[in-house]
Amino acid sequence: MKTTLTACFILLLFIACKNEKPLPTSIEKEKVEVESIQHTDQKIEDTIPIFSEENLKLKKEKTKAIKRKRLITAQDDKSQLQKLVVSKNFIKEEDRYILDYQYPYLNENIDPAYAVFNNFIKENYLDIKKTESEILEGQKPFCDTLKVNRLKDKRIIDYKIYTAKNDLISVVLYKENYYSGMLHSTYLFDCLNFDLNKHKFIGFGEYFETGSEEEIFTTINAIIEKDINSGELYYDCWGISKDDFNTYKDNFVVTDDMVEFYFDDCIICPSYTGTYSIEIPIKDIMHLIKKYNNLPKIS
Repeated sequence: MKTTLTACFILLLFIACKNEKPLPTSIEKEKVEVESIQHTDQKIEDTIPIFSEENLKLKKEKTKAIKRKRLITAQDDKSQLQKLVVSKNFIKEEDRYILDYQYPYLNENIDPAYAVFNNFIKENYLDIKKTESEILEGQKPFCDTLKVNRLKDKRIIDYKIYTAKNDLISVVLYKENYYSGMLHSTYLFDCLNFDLNKHKFIGFGEYFETGSEEEIFTTINAIIEKDINSGELYYDCWGISKDDFNTYKDNFVVTDDMVEFYFDDCIICPSYTGTYSIEIPIKDIMHLIKKYNNLPKIS
């Protein structure tokens, strides 16, 4: 009986050993490791975006559209200023160009001295003959007589207007220029600050304390650098140069809580990304603004 049990045990042990998988050889191990590495490399490769000119172009188209939308849809104070400010339009379409202007006009029935502002707009932005001459001089003559699929130059002016404490209005006139033969339009900006009580325009030197340029320049560049490091829509942007700052330092508008400086295309960012303006909170530069330092002293 003991002999029979021993024989059965040996038989079961033999069967178990036969079913056990043999250990992989060193060659088989290497094969498995190589396959595993190849599989991992393929997964990594699949997740890396493939660079192409087409992808870059689509990205630029998208960010340019966002940049433009932010400008066009920005909220201003037009609804609050309906009695004071009248929006006027001028549209002219010819075979070779389109002019489409919308501009602010102050109500002289409230104060006849507002003519100072209105005359400035007329003289500087509504010289239609000069604009037409500039467009036609820059165009090549058309050879086709059918006038089919002809791209026209476009000059578009629109504006945003803001009021601060009822004594100052700030206007940003944004000028969209489309030149035939170009892929995109470009934007230029003019900012006007007008004292409603003194009936005069206010520039950097009238609004800010003497010698404020260096600190404002440094503040603008610090904000630009922060935006670039945010990694959002500010790729390929750069800081403003001293020369450009001196050129654009009068190009600002004022709201109740912000001073916003505007820059033309390609001054701080390329046309396809970034921003057209830099906002500085008034609380951060109050010590540089004259009206906050000239408050009457209480004895």
